Formats: sequence, structure tokens, C-alpha cells
Amino acid sequence: MTARDPKLSALLAEIARIDDDKFEKPDYGWPDDVSAALIDAVFSIRATYNSDVPGKGVLNRLRAFRTEHPDTRNDLRALVELGPDAITRTMGHGKTARGGKSEAVIAAARALVDLPSPVVTADDVRDANSIDVARAYTSVYGLGKVTCEYFLMLLGKPGVKADRMIVGFVNAALEAADLGQVGRDDARALVVAAYEAEPRGDSLSVYDHAIWLQKRELGVVEDSAG
Repeated sequence: MTARDPKLSALLAEIARIDDDKFEKPDYGWPDDVSAALIDAVFSIRATYNSDVPGKGVLNRLRAFRTEHPDTRNDLRALVELGPDAITRTMGHGKTARGGKSEAVIAAARALVDLPSPVVTADDVRDANSIDVARAYTSVYGLGKVTCEYFLMLLGKPGVKADRMIVGFVNAALEAADLGQVGRDDARALVVAAYEAEPRGDSLSVYDHAIWLQKRELGVVEDSAG
């Protein structure tokens, strides 16, 4: 894909409209807490992330969970031992495509811990082969590659979370240029290509977040994929 590609050109033109302040490094993620990153990734699926109402929204509930269960911070074995019921009490009864989100969190944590080179902490995730991490994460029915990439991003690995917000931004740019719509994989590839062609911010994740912020300002509610 080159800068002469019409879809890339259309996306770059739309990204050029985003104010520079949105490309500042965001205050988000859990670089030292793999358990929080995993819960965040799973519970963000089709959910309201930020809320001004205490006790509502994924972020508020996750902060409460970390306070209630400090022993699970950055320790997937401790999270597995805690079990799904304690997660549900704080995070709620969210569902994936097949079952409860709390059960999916525990299943994914167990799959990561059970890898030949166990993944237990945030450093373990960063040191592991991302393919192995993705294979373990997506072995849980209802958890897919979009939120797996988000899981890695929350731990500091650059990436693009090709959820409804990002795909919507890309397709709006294409529609404005009378170009055809794309799916998640192609939308992700276009964002990566745009960053490589005309980088803004200090990482691909910051670039992704700026697009997310811009789309949110347009009044589109996030609806994350698995």
C-alpha cells in the first residue's frame, strides 16, 4: 500500500483534521498490572467504558476491583485462584458471544498461565511471543483478535484496536471520498499504513487513540469487537 492508494489518501486527509492535542500520550493502560489489562480487554466488549456515574462503566468498576483485590495485581495465577464470582460482583454480569465475561477472563488467564513458558505478569506478556499470547487468548470462545490486540496495547505494546470506533472513522473518510467501505482487517491495515506514511504522536497506539477520541466527539458510542 502506497501514499498514492486512494483509500490511504482519503484516510490521511481526514486524520489531518484531528487537532494536535489529541496525539498527546494518553493516560490509559495497565503497564504493570496484567490482571487489570485482561479484565479491561474482555469487559470492554460491547460496553460503556467511561462513565461520570460512580460504579458505572468498565473503568470505574475496574478501579474498584483493583482496590478490593490487590493480591491479583500483576499476577494471573492469583486471578485464576480468585475465580469468576468475585470478578462478577464488581464488574457485573457482562456477556461475550457465548457466556459470561468473568468466566472468559478466568479461562483466558488460565490459558496464558498454562503456556509452555507461563505468562503470569505484565513483563511475561511483553517478553512472550505475541503469537503464543494470541493463541491462548483466542482459545476462549467469544474472545477474538481485536481485543487481544487491545490487551497487548494496555500493557504497552503498540497496536490498533480495530473496534467500531476505528472502523467507523475509516469508513467515514472513505465515504466522504466516494470510496467503498472496508472491514476490520482492512481498516486496521489502513490505519497502520497511515501512521507509517505520516506519523503523529509517539506511537501507533497514541495514533489509534487520537482517532478514537475524534470519533467519540462525533457522538458515536463505542461497541468493541471480540
